[in-house]
Amino acid sequence: MITIDWNMDYVFRILLPLLAAWLLALILGRPMVPFLHKLKFDQTEREEGLESHKKKTGTPTMGGLIFLIPMVVVSLLLFPVEIAWSATLKEPFRGGADLIAVLIPTIGFGVIGFLDDYLKVVHHHNLGLRAWQKLVLQFAVTLLFAGYMALFSDQKISSYLIPFGRGMAIDLGLLSVPAMILIALATTNGTNLTDGVDGLCASVTVPVAVFLAFTAILRDAPAAPAAAAMAGALLGYLFYNFHPAKVFMGDTGSLAIGGFVVGMTYVLRMPLFIPIIGLIYAVEVISVALQVGYFKLTKGKRLFRMAPIHHHFEKGGWSETQVVGVFTTITILMCLIALAGIAQQLP
Repeated sequence: MITIDWNMDYVFRILLPLLAAWLLALILGRPMVPFLHKLKFDQTEREEGLESHKKKTGTPTMGGLIFLIPMVVVSLLLFPVEIAWSATLKEPFRGGADLIAVLIPTIGFGVIGFLDDYLKVVHHHNLGLRAWQKLVLQFAVTLLFAGYMALFSDQKISSYLIPFGRGMAIDLGLLSVPAMILIALATTNGTNLTDGVDGLCASVTVPVAVFLAFTAILRDAPAAPAAAAMAGALLGYLFYNFHPAKVFMGDTGSLAIGGFVVGMTYVLRMPLFIPIIGLIYAVEVISVALQVGYFKLTKGKRLFRMAPIHHHFEKGGWSETQVVGVFTTITILMCLIALAGIAQQLP
């Protein structure tokens, strides 16, 4: 049976960062939305996109800053708390090192997204960084993350816990860095594609962040405040992003979310859990791949009404709020399944 001692350590490591990041995001969003609009950092919808989405042209983008800044600030402010907590486990620097490890891909991929968004708003079209430029930058951030983990973290980047494996793990050895690059690219691409409906990417990611924070607590693992801060910051951001959205997160936010998921799962040795808790991210990527492949094979026919798959359901008559509600519910259920998958591995 799982038992949890809800002492003040957990208050400082979970509840405090969640509430602080939520409040900071709420406060920051109020001036940020009109500021982004004043700078003319506005979204430009695709001509071939949904007709109902074209009216969104002119809505400010780069809103990911509204949750990214609070998440980073709160995590750094609680850096001493995480070091003090890990010291109680006779591992003085483990907590601090792994908290920074989570922030590296979160901030790194967020910066790539910011550059992409900036180029889009400057040129007033949907083309930002070129594909090879984005790829090179993503490789660089992933390698920086891998190097930091190898030098400062006690967690082996080659060791992955197996879901429902009763504590068993696989060790990829020399394949660990290529695997990390593949996982990072796939995850960030998935979160990026999920950001296509008001509130969708943020709503889907809240239960993922809560699951990661809760798992960190259950397993006496580090960096729980980072996950709690992300959950709280996203809840604050959703106040401005629920349909009809006052602001979009842009690649600044969606790529940062992908980096966060990669960072937390590696700190917890749980990259193999990403397809479970991030099922929606995976389905979004797969739907695009299938659509493109089917289109080429059949010389113009489409497998879905439109891809990514959330647009397929919109084309079928679903409202944006229906898409968000169903996809978020699925994510909550998958997180509960993933929780059962780690229950056998708890001390």
